[in-house]
Formats: sequence, C-alpha cells, structure tokens
Amino acid sequence: MDYYSTLGISKNASADDIKKAYRSMAMKHHPDRGGDEKRFKEIEEAYRTLSDPQKKQMVDMGMDPNNQNESPFYRQGPFEFRFDSQNLNDIFGNFGFGFNHRPIKNKSLNINIDINLEEVLTGKDIHAEVGIPGKKSKIINISIPPGIDSGQQIKYQGMGDDSIRDLRPGDLIVNISVKPHPTFRREGDNIICEKNISVWDAILGSEIEIPTLDKKTINIKIPPGTQPDTILSCRGEGLVSMRSRQRGSLLIKIKVQIPIQINDDQKVLISQIKNGI
Repeated sequence: MDYYSTLGISKNASADDIKKAYRSMAMKHHPDRGGDEKRFKEIEEAYRTLSDPQKKQMVDMGMDPNNQNESPFYRQGPFEFRFDSQNLNDIFGNFGFGFNHRPIKNKSLNINIDINLEEVLTGKDIHAEVGIPGKKSKIINISIPPGIDSGQQIKYQGMGDDSIRDLRPGDLIVNISVKPHPTFRREGDNIICEKNISVWDAILGSEIEIPTLDKKTINIKIPPGTQPDTILSCRGEGLVSMRSRQRGSLLIKIKVQIPIQINDDQKVLISQIKNGI
C-alpha cells in the first residue's frame, strides 16, 4: 500500500500535515457518514503507520512495517522497530464519533431543586421523583447539607438512568438553587439585613430587636453617635459553613432616617444644640 497516496500527501509532509490529511479523509470516508468501510480501514492504517516515527522511517526506506512479524518487536539488521497502537478515539472524539460506539455506563440524570435560606441553615431531606427513560419514575431520598449555595451540585453515583441492563447505572446530579430572601442577603457564611433607626436613636443610642433566620429575637444595643451604614455584628447567628460546620455572623447595617417634617419649636431646639446654646 502507498500510505502517502492513501492520505493524499507527499513524502515531505509534516506530522501536522499527516494529522490534518487523516482527519479530512476520515471524515469523508467514515462508515458512520456513509463512507466505504474498506477505504476507511486503509486510511486508518496509513495514518497509524505514518504518524509513528519508526514506522514512517521504514516506509521511507522502502519497507512496509505492517507486513512484518506481528510481534510488537521486529528486528532487521541494526534496526529495532517497536509497533505501538494509538488511541484514535482521541481524534474522532472531537468530531462526535469514535471507534468505540458502546457507552461504558447509562446516562446521568439532572434534576433541579429550589430551597430557601432557612433550609440552607438547617439542611433539608426531600423525596424527589426522578423520571427514568423508558421506565416509570422512581422516588429518591435527597439529603441537602447545611451551608450549600446556589449553583452547587450533589452527585449520587449509580442513581441515574439504568435502562440498559448490562451497563453500569448512570449518576443523579442534583442542581441546587437558593431563592432570594425578603429580609436577609447572603454573603458567604454571613447574612446581612438592614435596620432603620431614627436620627435621635443614632445620636443618643438605643436598643432594638432583631429577628434571626432561625426565628429567634435578639436585642442589639445602638451606641450613641452611631453613623449611617454602620455594621453591627452578631457572631454565630449566620449560616453554617460546609467546611468548618461553624456558623457565620448576622450583620446588621444601620440606616439612619432623617425626619422630613419638624415644627418650629423643634427647629429652635435643634438650632440651639447646633450652636451649643
């Protein structure tokens, strides 16, 4: 066989030229695309031969390495040639098909689960109904750990598609989405809320009640002279860390409300305070 002619290249072709020619010819003559199987096998043999530097050297010397002894070693004179097969699936994988048409396992299945921020704090166990291709759906117990975040996945090996009996079952991929909370905003393992106070409470100081994510109420002291956007922290009232299992903080952002309308007497008092009278 003239390996160069089979791939339509010259003897001066580089390794990249050989690979490009093979891809082009294989795409054209692959049986999956209606090509001739015999012709495709010749193209495959030509590429396997010319892409191996030792075999290519033999071809350039006028020898045909593929007609020699089938042993992985062939000796002639001072030369020793080693024939190693190549995994052509790496090349054809880029085109959507390969030589091994049989999958190694059934398909993985994806399901989406929405949870709220309270369920991120505590974790959640649910029974999910999963549809199996060609079969009735099945119920799978899914355990969502505390501290999980939107976009994270939970994988259950072997709990996916099992419709092809002689293949390993596929996996079940659970995609988590956390719904926005009306009061709290998440920032890592911390949660943030805003609290409005009057300008008088900001000046004089006060004490306020704050609800927590786990339905408690805590008392927070506002120091005198608190500035707008001051952040007060309550340690241990945030979300659970998936790594350390410790809870983050509840961060309270103070918003100071300035009165829009004040009467004349109030204006006089404020002016006196301003001027130090």
